[in-house]
Formats: sequence, C-alpha cells, structure tokens
Amino acid sequence: MRTAYVDESEPGGGIDHTVYVLAAVVIAREQSETARAAVRDATPRRMRKLHWYEALPAQRISWLDLLRHAVEIVIVRYEGAVARTERRRRRCLERLVWELEQRDVRTVVLESRGPARDRDDRSMFTALRDRGIGGQLRWTHVRPSEEALLALADIACGAHRDGHEQIPDAVIVG
Repeated sequence: MRTAYVDESEPGGGIDHTVYVLAAVVIAREQSETARAAVRDATPRRMRKLHWYEALPAQRISWLDLLRHAVEIVIVRYEGAVARTERRRRRCLERLVWELEQRDVRTVVLESRGPARDRDDRSMFTALRDRGIGGQLRWTHVRPSEEALLALADIACGAHRDGHEQIPDAVIVG
C-alpha cells in the first residue's frame, strides 16, 4: 500500500498571488518506518520539525538525499491568474488527487493548516468524489510534529521552489 504525504508552498511568501505548489511524496508502507527514522536523524536539535525554510544551505543539500525513500514524488504547480490562496490550492488539489489516484495511492496525509482550512480541504475532497475523482482515496490532516514524513513533502516543495534539479524522479505537472 502506498501513502502520499502532502505539503504546500507559496513562493514569494504569500505575496505572489499567481503561484502555488503542492508536493506529494509517495512512500510504500514497508519503507515508512525507515524513512521516518531517517527524517528524525536528520532533524537538527534546534528544530521541532525538519523544515526547509529554516535550514542552512548545506543542510538543504543533504536533506535532498532523504527523498530517496520516496517511491514517487508528484509536484503540482499553479501558475496563472491572480487568485486567492484557497482557490489556487483547490486547483492544485484537484490535479494532485487525480495524479495520486493514477499511481494507486490509497491514503493521503496532509499537513494540518488549522480547523477551518482543514474543513475547506475536506469539502474539496467531497466535491471531487461527487465528480468521480478520488473515490478510493482516504485522507487525513495531521500536524507535522505528529508525522515526520510530512517533512519529505516540505523538502520537495522547497527544493522545487528554489530550483533544485536534484529532486529524484519528480513528476512536475501544472
């Protein structure tokens, strides 16, 4: 069974309302504990969680190696007309759900953005199911402190945003 761990990025710190990035790192169940241990080992003591934005450049380069635990990496990028964050996110989620379904992913773990934003995501998943997309997917929201593997999605987002080409086997759509 495969699980996708998903995180987002708004390049430009949320000031640029024309871009949004969602990254899904797909992990096989039998690799998940090994991957979690690797993320925990790579997390500096000063950090509660491994976070691309807070890292030094040398740390970022070494963290790219953690992506080797992924079966696949899917990056969905919205780049278009000015739109609110939630609209850009919904566009990315729609494509991401379709991409994950094509890859036989059955569980999606998203980083929690708080009760209201998580409710928006659930509403989007329901709307997609009503349209026949993502019917086999189960999803959940968790805090990054509760699931170390969300850091892999954060790394994929950050590396894509910063233009790193060392993201192994990443599929970039959008």
